[in-house]
Amino acid sequence: MRQFTHYLAAVILLFMLASPIPIFAAVITHTVKEGESLTGIAKKYYGSDERFIILAEYNNIPNPKKIEAGLKLTIPKSLRYKIKKGDSLAQISKKYLDNKDRYKALMEINAISDPKAVSIDQIIKIPAKIPYTVKKGETLAIIAEKFYGDIKRYSLIASYNFISDPKTLEPGQKLIIPISDLEIVESKAKKTDEKKIVRAVPEKPVSKNNIEKKEIAKAEAPQKEEGQQFLKKGIDSYFKGKYDEAVAEINTGLEKGLKEKGDKLKAHRFLAYTYVAKEDKEEAKRQFKKALEIDQKMELDPIYVSPKIIEVFKEVKGE
Repeated sequence: MRQFTHYLAAVILLFMLASPIPIFAAVITHTVKEGESLTGIAKKYYGSDERFIILAEYNNIPNPKKIEAGLKLTIPKSLRYKIKKGDSLAQISKKYLDNKDRYKALMEINAISDPKAVSIDQIIKIPAKIPYTVKKGETLAIIAEKFYGDIKRYSLIASYNFISDPKTLEPGQKLIIPISDLEIVESKAKKTDEKKIVRAVPEKPVSKNNIEKKEIAKAEAPQKEEGQQFLKKGIDSYFKGKYDEAVAEINTGLEKGLKEKGDKLKAHRFLAYTYVAKEDKEEAKRQFKKALEIDQKMELDPIYVSPKIIEVFKEVKGE
């Protein structure tokens, strides 16, 4: 019996090492502690307060501002896959994204122009799949700005959900939002369940040359635009309740220059939020007006925005 057990273990090990399909990845869970918030948990695992929306939607939390101690959260993450001999984007899409026709979304995520041009050992991103229910007044652009911070990426949501005409979006419609840069930054995250896939081959030992190459690549990587850096700092300060700092940092971001329309919209939107918190209603209204000049169809979600902010915004929309 013992010999058979050893034989079976050896067979399983050989299968895992020889398999052309990636093996397993740990699913991370987090038990909410007293005093914790979704923004704080998002910061802990993703390095960004703003990604609390992902945790809220993935864990079906109706009110992200109210979570109770003891609640168990699943922390979704994106993956990386190494192309093996015989792989196609359609096959990978069917396995990981539930439909072979989502290879087009994989192409967009990985900037692949020809699905037949992928090569063996090429690393591609596999997005996390975040469920989302469309709310009244929302468009794909609004949803894209909410999850990606960029309204132009509505095309990815449309492609992934097979939406040929974005204008047909209806309240209550179920979507999957693919997030390809959802990496965990918390080194001590609890790993509990092995269900999802991480990599195709066993991890190679880290050599001195590999470390040096990574350091060189890191040094050569283009720095994030200064304006965007200040915008991010300002948003982080807003979520931490440091409203004076938030105003100064976001305004500095605008002064340094924000090239993307979505960044400019976000800057004025968060300035409006901050001024509401500072009880400066007139300045909040002025910032909302600037935001609406950028996107006339902008709407606010009452689940994620306070009633006080919604009230000021409605006043501006009614003027």
